[in-house]
Amino acid sequence: MNTAAPPQSAARGFTRSELYFLAILVLVNATNYMDRGVLSILQEPLKRDLALSDLQLGMVSGPAFALLYVTASIPIARLAERRNRITILSIAAAVWSGATMACGLAVNYAQLFLARVMVGLGEGACSPASYSLVGDYFPARQRGMAMAVLTTSIPIAGFLAPVLGGSVAETWGWRWAFAAMGLPGVLLAVLMLLTLKDPRRGPAAMASAAAERTTLFSDLRLLLSQPAYVFLWFAAIFLGVGIGGTNIFTASFFIREFGMSLAQAGLVTGVSLGVAGLAGTFVGGYLADRFAGARGRSYILLPGIGAGLAGVFFLLAFTQEAWIAAVVFVVAANFATDLKNGTLQAAIQNMSPPHMRATTAAFSMFGVTLFGTAAGPLVVGAASDRVAAATFAAGSGAYETICQVKAIAPGMVEACRAASAQGMQTGLVIVSVAYFAAMILFFVAAFLQRKPLSDS
Repeated sequence: MNTAAPPQSAARGFTRSELYFLAILVLVNATNYMDRGVLSILQEPLKRDLALSDLQLGMVSGPAFALLYVTASIPIARLAERRNRITILSIAAAVWSGATMACGLAVNYAQLFLARVMVGLGEGACSPASYSLVGDYFPARQRGMAMAVLTTSIPIAGFLAPVLGGSVAETWGWRWAFAAMGLPGVLLAVLMLLTLKDPRRGPAAMASAAAERTTLFSDLRLLLSQPAYVFLWFAAIFLGVGIGGTNIFTASFFIREFGMSLAQAGLVTGVSLGVAGLAGTFVGGYLADRFAGARGRSYILLPGIGAGLAGVFFLLAFTQEAWIAAVVFVVAANFATDLKNGTLQAAIQNMSPPHMRATTAAFSMFGVTLFGTAAGPLVVGAASDRVAAATFAAGSGAYETICQVKAIAPGMVEACRAASAQGMQTGLVIVSVAYFAAMILFFVAAFLQRKPLSDS
């Protein structure tokens, strides 16, 4: 079943071929986010078995992943402007999925770090290729819902990674959890290569030809000449800081603060990231398309509103004494953050000249990943270690030598748990402030948006 681009009409619903095309891209993108996010539920057994600090956990969650992600994403995006995006995406999916399985073979921090670097290398191709494919498939006034459908991959992965990863890790160990997350991506890479076709014809083919005649710097100069995009770019970075920190360490917070098991923490994060996130994705996509107006400002305002609400709900969640209240606020926060899933990507594609859709997506993800999601886990990890050490110092001995070891002395287990819980809570409260900075920048970007929507 080879799918090609349908006629561009803003008034119709999705055709069967469009739905199949979107479904495959959703599944491929879901493996992308599952492989990226499964580390969040596996951090506690990794911390114990490999004797890692919270800062080291933050390093493998953020900078290790971002290292080749940001290095590869823009060159791959430039290639995607000119070559077959389905082939590029299939190869990339096989790489990141294989690297995820390799994470399960790590026996020390260096090996885990290297495997995560390779996950980032493969995933650097995912967003530019996927978002530009959808940008070519659908006209501007349908992109909100089309991107919402595509980005259901985020909450789907948000549910499956912690729930399945936590269950597999609790039953067979964290190494098998990495294997279970990586295998589907390899199979989907083959299916995608056999059944999908790059929809370059008509305007998309003309855009590809135009891309042959431009340079990266001229394209970026054209993009950055839009003040609204510049503020959107910085807003997305601050949103990435908040999401990177809270998503990675929420499961650890519930395990340390409320004594949950891996499976229980996985269920909590799965419901909040998955079920609530799925609802937020569709609500955001519908509202953005419904109230787009002449300039499409709703695509920018919805992420800003969601960021502000998320900041409030996360601060409330991480300061609760009862786990039920904390769960309710985390669920609400993830609903709010995922209002941006389809809408933010639609806003980016709407601001992009047709010949550089992949480059625009890559440049946007470059900022989010390098300065946002890479920084968020580091902020939480560094603050957590510092506060935990300071809290533990009130007792006896050094936190690093007593608590950050494979086997904690029986008499020190509770003191170590209390210190690590206090550190994690503080780190998560600090990183939640980034959501408010993102909200302000999104609102400024919406105010500056002057370019009218078009069907290009």
